Amino acid sequence: MDAMPASQLVKGLRHLVKDVATPPVSKVNRIGTGELNGAATKSTSLISFDDQQVRYCSIDVQQLCDEGSFEAVIWLLLNGDVANGEQLADWCSILNEAAVVDQPIADMIGAVPLQTRPLDLLPLGISLLSCFDPTPCDRNLAATRSQFWRVLAQLPVLLHVAFGGRLSDGRAFDEDTDRSTSFAGRLLRILRDDNVAPSPTEEHAMNAVLICECLTEQRPACMLARMFGDTVNDAVAGLKAASAMYVSQLRNDPFAWTAEKLKSFKTPEQTEQWWLARTPQAMPFGFQEEREDGRSEVLRHHCRELLGTVENMVMEASASRLETLLARENQQPTVDWTATRALTLLGVPEDRVSLAIGIARMVGWAAQTIEQHGSGN
Repeated sequence: MDAMPASQLVKGLRHLVKDVATPPVSKVNRIGTGELNGAATKSTSLISFDDQQVRYCSIDVQQLCDEGSFEAVIWLLLNGDVANGEQLADWCSILNEAAVVDQPIADMIGAVPLQTRPLDLLPLGISLLSCFDPTPCDRNLAATRSQFWRVLAQLPVLLHVAFGGRLSDGRAFDEDTDRSTSFAGRLLRILRDDNVAPSPTEEHAMNAVLICECLTEQRPACMLARMFGDTVNDAVAGLKAASAMYVSQLRNDPFAWTAEKLKSFKTPEQTEQWWLARTPQAMPFGFQEEREDGRSEVLRHHCRELLGTVENMVMEASASRLETLLARENQQPTVDWTATRALTLLGVPEDRVSLAIGIARMVGWAAQTIEQHGSGN
């Protein structure tokens, strides 16, 4: 007599058949690259696309970038509403106070080999910081949100150490500098590794990059974050999974390739010659046949404000020429392209561009984990 299958297996198979038979709720938006073609996801209130406008929680991203506060967008996405002046001031103070790393963690990240790819520090840093978190077992909504805030605040400090920087009482910079500079400004200074404070224009542009890149359509990393939200109320666990997926997909880093290519152009004419000589004549990254994402135009405006050097003027002219050539073939720039362009103009090394974008995406991944858990779906 054949053995009967275990009851748990039968139950699992029934759930699987039920899931397969259930029609999808909605199709994934396909704006950008790396999406899950034909995948289904629950509806979201975090991001929407309407006539070239992109909205976060029903607020136009153009407006959010004009206000220039990534901290305000973090609050918006994680809480679902706009912070008033007092709430935003308290939140910024919490983020500043949390930007301290204990020496044992600094020693661990400092032991990483120098040849380690900067992007690989993203999942490593998140895991290390979560291990040293003071409340690792608290899993209610407020606690998991606070744990994410601490990890987000501490990660740039940890990167500062990994890049060879020294700490001052556990901080990347002195406390006065931390309080007078936004999260985006401090991150830019660490990524550039030049110990020069960004100008107000540069800081505003960096805030815009982080705002525009923090949310995407449902790419694999986003789906993993939502999968964790379906299962557990732990935003940082979702971060670990999503960041590992993001890094794995960028083994051949297209952000670094794009930044390096932009730096290599000496004139717009050389850019055009390079494009016309390509076989096959197609851009492997950064352009699509669909309508342009409204965030690309937002970042393009900031790029035009970053022309303080001859090198930047040449780079921006070359990028504009390439966009013009591709527009003739109905190829429109994605937000990933314009973000890479802006970060390169800001002086971020090419191998750290994807890291900057990954840090921005952390906010979106955490928000999706929390939203998915709260939906009960």
